[in-house]
Amino acid sequence: MIAVGHKEGYMFYKTSDVLEKSRLSCGIQNLNNLGLQNCTIIERLFSSSLMIVVSQKNLRVLNVATNNIICDHQFNKPVITVRLNKQRVIVCLEDSIHIYNINDMKMMHSIVDTPLNKLGVVDLTSNSGDAYIAFPGNTKTGSVHLFDAINLVSVNTFVAHEGALACLQFNQKGDMIATASTKGTVIRVYSVPDGHLLFEFRRGVSRCVTIYSLCFSSDSKYLASSSNTETVHVFKLEKTEDVSKPEVPNDMMETAAGWLSAFNKTVSAYLPYQFMQVSELMTTERSFATAKLPCVTESNRVALVSHKSHQYLMVATNDGYVYAYQMNPEGGELDLVKQHHIGPESESLHSSPLGNVTNTRSHNDF
Repeated sequence: MIAVGHKEGYMFYKTSDVLEKSRLSCGIQNLNNLGLQNCTIIERLFSSSLMIVVSQKNLRVLNVATNNIICDHQFNKPVITVRLNKQRVIVCLEDSIHIYNINDMKMMHSIVDTPLNKLGVVDLTSNSGDAYIAFPGNTKTGSVHLFDAINLVSVNTFVAHEGALACLQFNQKGDMIATASTKGTVIRVYSVPDGHLLFEFRRGVSRCVTIYSLCFSSDSKYLASSSNTETVHVFKLEKTEDVSKPEVPNDMMETAAGWLSAFNKTVSAYLPYQFMQVSELMTTERSFATAKLPCVTESNRVALVSHKSHQYLMVATNDGYVYAYQMNPEGGELDLVKQHHIGPESESLHSSPLGNVTNTRSHNDF
């Protein structure tokens, strides 16, 4: 499901319709009669009738079946991010995170005085077992703090990047988390909750980028990332087998290890950190597949969608487009198979030659 918030309400699109239909139709909901305008965040609990609508400092829970407001929460600062699963709702402000019981929307706990988080970098596991919250533990270094939203205790903190975090995302099982820093060149995947590094991917070294979104496939075999460039990257989550090496006597290995350790310490003392990172970047994996957007956008969201035994990469942009690319088992550059215009202005537009329009929770949602 793709959710679009606008000045007068919200719109939902089915991802299956994006792939199958030549023209999209959606349920346009006008919220002016409920006193709701300028929806900045729309979150729906899977396919239930429960939906959260945010407008600046106001958060309302709606029953979409009856179009009634169930509860209304006011905050002293703008709400930046909302995440929910079948047990908890978390609301992220720039300096605090609030945890609610989804059954009655009573506040369970508040994490106050968090590191300044103007981007609202936070995520919540969607699996039915644990409910881990991940958010930045520091504004200068890219540390990830894990908090148990069921038992209301801190679980772990680990350093994921040298620079501050720009994006993080759990997989569907909640046993892995992908992270990216504000530099945006390296994307890492860690185990949850122990924080062990599992994968490291390099999307490029020629320029720093802003990572807008990360998304695992439902089977956690792929990870997609979108940014402020026209290229969307897909990484394959598989360990490369070690190439067999000739055996070396233990005494020679110990001597070599000792010499290399001393050499590394000496070099590290004189060379800048950026230079020392070259060897690290040389060992990371490049993207398995890429997709080219028609143009650079100010913001976008990426998703990996399974439909009729096929895997698709979808990208929804803030200028009102959704693009679908079919995954290729061999990787490489992906083919654009569908594009549509979405949002309140899309109804007056015509279909393109692709059978689309010319002129953003489950893990298939934006």
